[in-house]
Amino acid sequence: MRLPFLLVPVALMAASTSAQALGLTEMKRRTALIAERYLQIWSSNNVSPVAGVPYMYGPTVTFYGQRYSQEQLMAEKRRAIQQWPSRRYVHRPGTMRVTCNAAAQKCAARSIIDFEVSNNRHGTAKQGSAKFDLGISFAEHHPRILYEGGSLNSRRADRSF
Repeated sequence: MRLPFLLVPVALMAASTSAQALGLTEMKRRTALIAERYLQIWSSNNVSPVAGVPYMYGPTVTFYGQRYSQEQLMAEKRRAIQQWPSRRYVHRPGTMRVTCNAAAQKCAARSIIDFEVSNNRHGTAKQGSAKFDLGISFAEHHPRILYEGGSLNSRRADRSF
C-alpha cells in the first residue's frame, strides 16, 4: 500500500522497532508525536488523510463514543471533510498529557485543541476549543489508533462570509 505523503512521518515514527521493545518513556514520546502529527494531517485541507485510515487506525475504533469499522470511519471522515474542507486543529501549548499502560502497550494523549473550520462554498465557519483524546496501541508492528474522542469546550457561533 502506498501511503499518502502526509502519512509518511507517522510511518517513520512507528519505525520497525517492535512495540514490545519500547519502554514507557519511548511509548509516551511516540504517543505525543503521533497526537501532534495527527492534527497536522487532519489540518491538511485535502482528502488524502482518509486514505491513511487503514494504516493509522485499528480494524475497529471507538470514534467519539461509537464503534466504527475502518470503512465506516472512512465514510465519516469523508463527510467531515466535505462539510469543512478548510480545517485547522492545534494542541493548545502546555495542555497535552500522555499516560501509558506499559503492560497493555497502550497510551492515551489528552489535550485541549483549538480549531477553525470553514466551507467557502457555503460561506460558513466555526472556531473554538475542545477536549481531545487519542488512544494508541503499540502491540503491533506499528502504532494504531484505538479510539478518538473528546468534547466541545467552546465554540464561536457559526458565521457567514
